[in-house]
Amino acid sequence: MPSYKLTYFNGRGRGENARLMFAAAGVPYEDNRIEFKDWPQMKASTPLGSMPILEVDGKQKLVESKAINRYMAREFGFYGKDNMESTRIDIVTEIIDDMWSKLVEANFEKDEAKKEELFTKIFTETAPKKLEFLEQFLGENDEGKSYFVGKSITFADIDFIHAMSYYLLPGKNDNGLDKYPKLKALLQRASANEKIAAWIAERPVTPF
Repeated sequence: MPSYKLTYFNGRGRGENARLMFAAAGVPYEDNRIEFKDWPQMKASTPLGSMPILEVDGKQKLVESKAINRYMAREFGFYGKDNMESTRIDIVTEIIDDMWSKLVEANFEKDEAKKEELFTKIFTETAPKKLEFLEQFLGENDEGKSYFVGKSITFADIDFIHAMSYYLLPGKNDNGLDKYPKLKALLQRASANEKIAAWIAERPVTPF
C-alpha cells in the first residue's frame, strides 16, 4: 500500500474531504497540519503556493483539492462502479462545492453586518434551490433510502457530510434540512458509518 502525507491548515476547509476518505477507507496517513502563523514562511516552497498537498510514497505531490479528492475516491472505491455513477457523483459534489464556497466566504467575512447578510442569502436563496435538487436527485436512487449513488457510501455522501458541518450552524441554522427528509436521513445514515463517526469524534476541534 502506498504511503500518504496530507498537508493542510489546522482546520477542516479544503482538506477535510481527504481526511474523511482516509478514515472511511481505514487507510493510514500522515496528517500534517500547518498553523496559519507558519504559512507565510512555507508558502513559497509549495508547488502552487496553496494547500492541500497530497504526497504519495514521498514522490508524487498532488495539488488542487478537487483533483486530490477524485484521485482518492478512485483509489479507495468511493467513485462509483462505472462512468455514469462517477458522473452522478461529480454532479453532487459540484453542486455541494458551489454552496460550500459561499458558506466559507460568509464564515470568513469580518464585517458582522455583511456576514449576516451573506448567511441570510445562503439560507433563503442559494441553498434551498440546490437542496431541493439534491433531495430529488437522491430520491432517484433506491427511493432515497440508501446513498446518492449505488448501495454504499461514495465521495458524494462524504462531501455532503463535510458541507453540512458548515451549513447546519448551531443556533443559526440547526433545522436547515427539515424540509428535505431524504437528505436529513442520508446525513444521519452516512455520518453513522463507524469509521467516519470515529474520525468526527476524535478529530481536532477547529474554528473552520
